[in-house]
Amino acid sequence: MEHKPLAGHAALVTGASRGIGRAVALMLAREGCNVALIGRHAEALHHVQRECEAEGVRALALAVDLAERAMIASAVDACEEAFGGLNILVNNAGIHRFASAVDADLELWDRMVDVNLRAAMHATRLALPYIVAGTRAGQRGAVVFISSLGGKFTAPTNAGYAATKHALTGFGGSVFEDVRDHGVKVCVIYPGWTNTGLLADWLDPREVIQPEDVAAAVRFVIHSAPTVCPTEIVLQPQSSRAAKLFGEHR
Repeated sequence: MEHKPLAGHAALVTGASRGIGRAVALMLAREGCNVALIGRHAEALHHVQRECEAEGVRALALAVDLAERAMIASAVDACEEAFGGLNILVNNAGIHRFASAVDADLELWDRMVDVNLRAAMHATRLALPYIVAGTRAGQRGAVVFISSLGGKFTAPTNAGYAATKHALTGFGGSVFEDVRDHGVKVCVIYPGWTNTGLLADWLDPREVIQPEDVAAAVRFVIHSAPTVCPTEIVLQPQSSRAAKLFGEHR
């Protein structure tokens, strides 16, 4: 019989309709984990739901705009009601728009804060009581934030996005301090250029990080030994050309 190390566990993945979120959801499903999938695009979300169910687990598709605060609470409650608990939260949803601080649209900045940061903060606060209850019962527990290398440095036309990603670093590190003694793993993952919709048009998709590579990092966090927690993971493309995040292709 195939070993399913996360059988009996439940996870909530935001931004699950494509890219990194989809890859993480499928990885969890293959490990035997029931998954609640959050995304804005219902049709794509239901496709991922069917892919997860094909792995023999239960999957819940929740079309949610994470900028709407009440919908986050409803999604967390729906996950707990459907699966009888919540053990793993992957805060993956995010939006990115380049804009100079000189003339940036303030509403766009606000939306990036709402989706990239505030939604992750609210989801984490609402999910943690369930996650801690699970670790007390002997299950694995984890909160993972999918950030970006944009959260490690600064760059022109990137102020709004960088602000949200730098903030995730402080939030994630502080959450770890609050729950480390409960056995909950907390990690911020910083991928460089990844083969998703945000890929620069001058990069070859074969030269960059793949969504499945990020999912493998999430798995590493979840299954890390009880004596250790990888609180930050930086993922760089192996190709040096792809590692140059900003600037013209030469």
